[in-house]
Amino acid sequence: MTLNTLLRYLKGNHKVALLALVSASSLSLLFFRILITQNLGFIFLPWNLFLAWVPLFYIKWVWQKELSATIPVWLLLIHLCVWLLFFPNAPYIITDLLHLRATSEDMIWFDALMIFTFAVAGFLTGLYSIRIVHRLLTHRWNEQIAWLAISGSMFLSGFGVFLGRYGRWNSWDIIAQPMSLARGILHSMRDPFAIKHTFTFSFVLMLLYFAFHIFAELKRNESTHKYS
Repeated sequence: MTLNTLLRYLKGNHKVALLALVSASSLSLLFFRILITQNLGFIFLPWNLFLAWVPLFYIKWVWQKELSATIPVWLLLIHLCVWLLFFPNAPYIITDLLHLRATSEDMIWFDALMIFTFAVAGFLTGLYSIRIVHRLLTHRWNEQIAWLAISGSMFLSGFGVFLGRYGRWNSWDIIAQPMSLARGILHSMRDPFAIKHTFTFSFVLMLLYFAFHIFAELKRNESTHKYS
């Protein structure tokens, strides 16, 4: 993709452009940190942010295909499962705040702001991808089914974040080492801490998405009334 093509895409997709701006800001902070400290300790953050963008681009592609021609139900369900497999990477970045424990006292304020900016970029990207899933399911079926699916997805995502942070599993392991992953999941399902983490994280995810959804709907209604 050339620079001109990218600029044209961002010009026609204002929400993606805004998310790209936030992401670029977080990358700039990391670049500045590396420049002044000559330390690559947080070089994993861009990869985590890239993974947060994967479900958004994927579900936008699915949404465009659905609008152009109705996708068969079985294929749509596969697409949604693929989206859900990668979605936990978006809120996962929040847990990178634990790396502040290894930060020196004179840099902790900067590192906290930097990781927080990465987390905001990843989380907003994730919320936007949920929004698209919500619209897709409402378009295909109805609002009730959409909310039911979103609620279930948030619960599974909370569990996925636990598996990623404490089990050290990632989305690719479902292909690379499925049996080991299955054993890890079964073990975590019996872990009281995993259960508490899953319920807490999924509750926060659902709460923030609900606020994001209401805000988006209010803005859309304002725009409708403004030009009606």
